[in-house]
Amino acid sequence: MRKELLFAFAAFFFMSLNAITGAYALENEDHEKNLLQEQKDLNGDGKPETLTLKGILSEEENDFYTKLTIQVSEGNEQKLEQEVDGGFNPQLKLVDIDSDGTDEMFLTLFETESGSKKRFAIYDYDGYKIKETAIPELPVMTSSFMEDYKAELEIEGIKTYNFDLYERKDTYEQLGLYQNGHLNESTELIISPFTQLKTSSYKQKLALEGKQIISGIASVDKIAYLETVWTSKGDSWKLEKIKVKEISKKGK
Repeated sequence: MRKELLFAFAAFFFMSLNAITGAYALENEDHEKNLLQEQKDLNGDGKPETLTLKGILSEEENDFYTKLTIQVSEGNEQKLEQEVDGGFNPQLKLVDIDSDGTDEMFLTLFETESGSKKRFAIYDYDGYKIKETAIPELPVMTSSFMEDYKAELEIEGIKTYNFDLYERKDTYEQLGLYQNGHLNESTELIISPFTQLKTSSYKQKLALEGKQIISGIASVDKIAYLETVWTSKGDSWKLEKIKVKEISKKGK
């Protein structure tokens, strides 16, 4: 009798487990969306591959994808996949960034619903694997507040920029950063990651335009925009242009 009850319990358990697994799979399927599907020759073999971007929608946050998957398949062959951390409003663009005759996959997504913080990535397919390639990166930067409500940003090997922040003196004095124009403590500026990175052109070559924010004591204390233009040079990036545009607090 005990043996029969054991078998009955085991059968019920596995049936329940299968039902739960099946429901979970259907739930995931319901929340999975095809965000992009395109056919393009991605590796230069003369045959189009199928590129697909899929995402799993969050149940808690509107328009947030908990996981993204880039898939590349050739004909009926097995798909290659690259999993990507999720975000809001994912966009995958095909563009020949390095001018080698084949397109790379340029991914942009928001890390916040407002889009104030973004993430960028570039992927390449060589026929065997999907590989993430580096995005542009500025040389070493050093920065600091100076005496008499001033600040300095040095981009190693390129240029030093000076900022007059006198119009912010009341705020800085109230917060204790300065006392009668004297800097109380050595403090660095805040340089954001890219808030914008988009395709453009430079001297008839495809380029990337980047924008970063230079802030003072907090991210809301915006001092200037750091704007750059980059072109691909083999496996690296060449900085073609750099510009700093100061932001007046009075003009806000």
